[in-house]
Amino acid sequence: MQAEVEELRPRLKEILYDCAVDVRATKAALYLLEPSVTRFELVTEYGFRGLGLRESVDQNDPIADRCGRGRTPFFVNGLAAEPRFSQLMFEAGSDRLLAAPMYSRGKLVGFVDMRDKAGKLPFENEDLPKAQRIAERLVELFVDMNVFGHRFISLSTSETPAARVQEPEAPTAPHPAMPAAAPAPPPVPAPPAKPETRAHVPRLATLVIDARSAASRILTAQPESITDAEVAAVRDVLRAILLIPGVVAATFSAFGHLGGVQEVAARSTMTEEAKNVLQSKLNVWLTKRGEGGGFLRPSSVTTPLGTAAPPVTPAEIQKVFTAPLSVGGLRGLYLTVAFSENPERIAHELLAVLHTHLQLVIEQSMQRGTAATTRARIAEKLIEPDFARYPELRRHTEIVASLCEAFARHLRWPAHEVENARIVGLVHDCGMRLLDYERLYRKRDLTSEEMGFLREHPHVGAALVEPLLGAEVARAVLCHHERVDGSGYPNELHGDEIPLLSRALQICDAWAAMTDFESYRPPEPPASALGALGGASGAQFDAELTSRFIEMIRAGRGPAPV
Repeated sequence: MQAEVEELRPRLKEILYDCAVDVRATKAALYLLEPSVTRFELVTEYGFRGLGLRESVDQNDPIADRCGRGRTPFFVNGLAAEPRFSQLMFEAGSDRLLAAPMYSRGKLVGFVDMRDKAGKLPFENEDLPKAQRIAERLVELFVDMNVFGHRFISLSTSETPAARVQEPEAPTAPHPAMPAAAPAPPPVPAPPAKPETRAHVPRLATLVIDARSAASRILTAQPESITDAEVAAVRDVLRAILLIPGVVAATFSAFGHLGGVQEVAARSTMTEEAKNVLQSKLNVWLTKRGEGGGFLRPSSVTTPLGTAAPPVTPAEIQKVFTAPLSVGGLRGLYLTVAFSENPERIAHELLAVLHTHLQLVIEQSMQRGTAATTRARIAEKLIEPDFARYPELRRHTEIVASLCEAFARHLRWPAHEVENARIVGLVHDCGMRLLDYERLYRKRDLTSEEMGFLREHPHVGAALVEPLLGAEVARAVLCHHERVDGSGYPNELHGDEIPLLSRALQICDAWAAMTDFESYRPPEPPASALGALGGASGAQFDAELTSRFIEMIRAGRGPAPV
């Protein structure tokens, strides 16, 4: 990667200086992944003057680790706010830190380490999207380069086999499902792909950048509140805290979330007086720090270790420790732990570990809760605005996505695979947007050259999808016109060489093309379409999946009509 970095170093430095302009960071350093040693190497910086500046860090570094887990920018204000960052800030003479991860094709390839906002001001939530935009601009410089240990899927440059390009029996409008519809139309020769096919790569790179920029605004949108799912996840950690020697109660307080929520776990039942003492200690701590607190809905005390022990009384609460929980940009989250005696060092260390673990648990729960919604919104960004101009194509996309989701459920796939199926259905034809679709959309007489041109859409779609939705979805898009007998394109894969997701998508794609009344072809009655699917089973379509799809349709378990 060194040659590429050296070539771009002046431009990298120029963008890094925007940290001073946009975020007002007085120091900033750029680290990029060196895949040969799986470390992040310092590329350029300003403001550190050697103080606390690290030449390289591994993936266990606190900043790299947080960027890898959270995938979004984060800030730490104050040396004591988050202990695992304290040493880093102390060594650099800093007391404020803001970091922005750099992702390429779903992989952490670097990060920007910013320190100390001008005027000794704290970093704020409004700085997070600004930091992420800077990170995105840095990644964009490498969009057409084979760096960071992975390669972008490129457009095909090889000649198309003469026997593989197909045209409809009667000229019709070019529809993405046309090559996959059953029965297969007769093959016609096609001229070899022109060398200038590669000329589409700059357009593709520009589109990837635009789509990623739109998606980044989704990804950097910070959740404003925790949900019941996060509260449920907290309960397991509170139970673990009760196992620390001397702990009699642990409380999670969330002011301003869910109307003010509090979870209390104790070694046994608690008297009302003990509960009041614990709450009073928290209120005093908040007052000393100048933090607001607020309303908390009354919460019953859970006793995960049973109720055999005597109730906890005020006399047993000898030491109380409270610490804020740093979860993204959320505020008002606190952990309070009561000890029956002055805790020993080992108890302090265990509590610190579980405090960090609790923050991670909340973060991960929030990420899981928003992942499906975020991916769906990214998929929508990938197909807009172009598909809105082509109502038939948009309708086909929505029908295929619904069919894929229903089929995956019928096959009893796990929830995350059902979601993948729906996402692939949405984006399988997104490559059409770069292939002169404006001109070819309603053209009725397509030349073999134009048909061959449209056949590039799996390559283009996969290259567009992979940086944003990952390799699994991209490969499914790339292979959705392969056939189990090896007569498909672009790589003439056979049988199980074709991803299962692609094999399922092919059937849904063809069914939508054959039965939708707004399809590019006259619709067939369901019985006739089922017969066509069965006739192509084992050649165009996977035999087992075809049988299961027919079973689903006959049982009336498909999606509702669009």
